[in-house]
Amino acid sequence: VLSCAGWSVFSSIPQPLMAVPAFAFVEAFRPVLPYGLGFAAGAMVFMVFLELMPEAYEKASKPAIGVLVCVSLGAMLLFQRYI
Repeated sequence: VLSCAGWSVFSSIPQPLMAVPAFAFVEAFRPVLPYGLGFAAGAMVFMVFLELMPEAYEKASKPAIGVLVCVSLGAMLLFQRYI
């Protein structure tokens, strides 16, 4: 357990060192940031449909999956609009 904690601390050392360059990078590329985030979101949606949906169809009924996808999409839209 002590070894795991030590490696956890050791692997976190670069985070504060890279915080300033990361902030400068984001400030420099602020105009294209929405496109990058949109691309990342699209990639995540693609992976969900490619990897998770087939497995969900094997383990649950199609109507239940459809309802969950619709409720999740509605919740995401509400969160984006009102929060």
